[in-house]
Amino acid sequence: MTKCVLFLIDQLQWLFRLLKIDFPSLRTIVEVKMMMENRRPHSLHQKNAKREQNNSFIKSLGFQVLFSFIFGAMLLFFEKTAYNLYLYNFAFIMFMIAFNMISDFIEVLFDTTDNIILIPRPVESRVIWMARLIHISVFIITITLANSLGSIVFTCIKLGFLAGLVYFVSVILLCLITIFITGILYLLLTKIVSGERLKDIIGYVQVLFSLLLMVGYQVGIRFVSNILKSQEIQISWWHYLTPPAWFAGLMEVVANHHFETPYLVFMSLILTVPFVSLFLMNHYLAPVFAKSLSEYGTPEKTETTAQTVQNSNILIYLSKKCTKGSLENAAFTFVWKITSRDRKFKIRAYPVFGLMIYYIVKLFSNDSSIGLNKWMVLYYASFCIYGVSQQIFYSDDWKAAWIFKNSPIEQPGDILYGGLKVIIIKWAIPTYMLIGILMYYKFGFEIIDDVIFAFVNTLLCLGVTVSKVEFAMPFSQSITEQNKAAKNFSRIILMLLVVPIMGGIHFFISKVPYGVVVLTFIFLIIALLLLKEYRKITWEKIQG
Repeated sequence: MTKCVLFLIDQLQWLFRLLKIDFPSLRTIVEVKMMMENRRPHSLHQKNAKREQNNSFIKSLGFQVLFSFIFGAMLLFFEKTAYNLYLYNFAFIMFMIAFNMISDFIEVLFDTTDNIILIPRPVESRVIWMARLIHISVFIITITLANSLGSIVFTCIKLGFLAGLVYFVSVILLCLITIFITGILYLLLTKIVSGERLKDIIGYVQVLFSLLLMVGYQVGIRFVSNILKSQEIQISWWHYLTPPAWFAGLMEVVANHHFETPYLVFMSLILTVPFVSLFLMNHYLAPVFAKSLSEYGTPEKTETTAQTVQNSNILIYLSKKCTKGSLENAAFTFVWKITSRDRKFKIRAYPVFGLMIYYIVKLFSNDSSIGLNKWMVLYYASFCIYGVSQQIFYSDDWKAAWIFKNSPIEQPGDILYGGLKVIIIKWAIPTYMLIGILMYYKFGFEIIDDVIFAFVNTLLCLGVTVSKVEFAMPFSQSITEQNKAAKNFSRIILMLLVVPIMGGIHFFISKVPYGVVVLTFIFLIIALLLLKEYRKITWEKIQG
């Protein structure tokens, strides 16, 4: 891939010289970046062995190509107008471009490791910025083409080869526009905030995009169904501000030869915005970015605020009241603080709650399936809590876990039990309290016993994990370990079998008078006994 990228850059050197960019320096920097990128495992396809790392990117692209054919098949079903379906199609692709850039390449954009080499040298800021954009654009465009290959093929089948070629060029231009928009947003962020605060904001944006991705496919199915029913084009003012609408208008011109004023405006925007964006980024925003980047890696002076002190006091209070023994107390505090500060933990753990938000919205908006949605909210929450409980074992800094076995710890079970209490207090209780409030508003006081029983069932699911053969200390496992099928088997069984079984028991016992109340006490006692068994776990069962 490196040779191909350099060849393309050589063919476009006239453009870089027109933009007054030092081409030899740009080419050298891009070559080095591409060489280093080939060695970097991506978050979407991390593996264990080096041999697997070499092919992981190709495997990831293969999966996305397969999905693109499933997704692109909808383009075969439009009849009179192509605009509506292509609007949704391009919107999805633009979202995936932004998602990949934020989730996998934002660290590349704000990477400060090469500042030590480049900044002291006579290299212009626009060269550094352009090298970063080329570096990111190559892989983003590759991923984008993989996500749109199915749509390209089906466009060729439906409208002909020329339309497929237009769609292909449209995807490339949309990719460039998305990269520029995302870059501008982050440049603005570097001017507003800096250092750790900027990293926090980026982390929250990543979580938000992951939540939207989880919810989007559910909403998208209904949206496409409505599009297929309606063949009318309704162009609003906001369409002129959204790039997917421009390209959808272009495809409508190709499909049905509409040359009305809105479509001519769309085509003019397509021919101007990408190149104007490139000019603005190169001449005005690149120097600002370079300056902000030079300050990005420097440590900030931090002051202890009243909020920090208050949060610390709350943690100290909870750890004293909810734990028994100094070791369990220390584990509780350790896991609580790491889960509050580790951005990558949040990105792994929080997106799964996206579908629960979706089911809650359906609960309040869809009367036809209100009963099913009630059970989905109660027990998908259990699924989410269990998923979070499994994430506390993984970390990018897993090598630091050597301290556990090199410390005079006799009962590692106390550490595991302390970490499990964090899951219950920090996520399980607040989640079911929120669900209880919402369901009380929807159904009244009679639903509270069902919420409590679902919460107890969640505790029981967490307690059942004590029967595992092997355990891991908190944050002691590499992220790549999470992808091993053998290690995931017991978790998959628990998620796909135990949680639905608990929900089924709840459904049938709710038909018996006072059955939920009686079974709640029985399951609560069993859950508490199982959870206490964590204290008895010995070093023989700890892996690593």
